[in-house]
Amino acid sequence: MKGIYLCPTPIGNLEDISLRTLKVLENVDIIACEDTRVSKLLLDHYNIKKPLISYHKFNYMSQIPHILENLKEDKAYAFISDAGMPGISDPGTEILQACIEENIPVNVLPGASASLVALVLSGLDTERFTFIGFVPEKSSQRKKELENLKTYKETLIFYEAPHRIHKFLLDLYEVFGDRKVSISRELTKYYEETIRKNLSQIIENKDLIKAKGEFVVVVQGYQEEEADIDIEGQLKELLDQGLTKKDAVKEVAKKFNLKKNLVYEKSLDL
Repeated sequence: MKGIYLCPTPIGNLEDISLRTLKVLENVDIIACEDTRVSKLLLDHYNIKKPLISYHKFNYMSQIPHILENLKEDKAYAFISDAGMPGISDPGTEILQACIEENIPVNVLPGASASLVALVLSGLDTERFTFIGFVPEKSSQRKKELENLKTYKETLIFYEAPHRIHKFLLDLYEVFGDRKVSISRELTKYYEETIRKNLSQIIENKDLIKAKGEFVVVVQGYQEEEADIDIEGQLKELLDQGLTKKDAVKEVAKKFNLKKNLVYEKSLDL
């Protein structure tokens, strides 16, 4: 084995790890991890004994030269974060870029990602989506970033910490207005929970959200006004002509440049 291996780890349930990832972790020379205490729990569970080094956002600048030196001596490193895919809202991108510049082999293994699990679980549009991750902690800066995002038509995916979740949702409602959201926490764990509501319903009932665990907030994209379009009437006309509901939805969405999910929801009332 040569080079670096970015290995996704379970986002909750320890069984959500691939056989290939376990094989790599067993065979590399060194495992670089975000928190050695957290990673040791996973490695002990699978009886993997390898040297661990700490590699996180506060020390990666000092660690990279040492790691590169070892890699040039044909040492193989695995990089793991506390949960999910390294490099996605977690350390990993910097060492990967450094290795590419030095022509050191880079390998990225597929695996768990909280963003994709929450997106599919949301029931919102999955054809086009944008991953945002964490937004700024300060409300003024957060609102400024949200203003830049509010006219995105694709589904948006945010990460948020438990102590900021309520303030984030308030700012989201203030900037975006009332939209459908899906809020997931403790994904794949025993207390996993997903709430699908309009933002207004969540703001009016703060107790719906328990501020425990890490959150993934999936938000409906910007919807253009369709007040002048009688979607149900258009669908009914096509159904009367003999089209299937699926084809009628497709035709109306294409004709009026509407999202298929929006038209499909209207078709459910027929």
